[in-house]
Amino acid sequence: MWSKELVNTERGIFEDFVCGNGDPLCITHLYSEFNERGNYFANMFVNLFKVYLVNLKEAGNSSKIQKLEELSMEETILDLETLRKALNIPK
Repeated sequence: MWSKELVNTERGIFEDFVCGNGDPLCITHLYSEFNERGNYFANMFVNLFKVYLVNLKEAGNSSKIQKLEELSMEETILDLETLRKALNIPK
């Protein structure tokens, strides 16, 4: 079963769902929404990795944007890096 987390970061709140054990693996989306049921694609990795399904801004219970630019790839990378740090996941 996938566990829901709301993670506060300096760039906003991000909702993620976690399942599995092992090295971390982040899976995100193109503005769809993950939930406690997980994801068909992600489920195949939970026996090998600790999988994080991350709802980006404007999806699920993650923060809403203030500017349209926050939905860009560059801003998304910065969001995911901030989330990695908040979860204490080493590079």
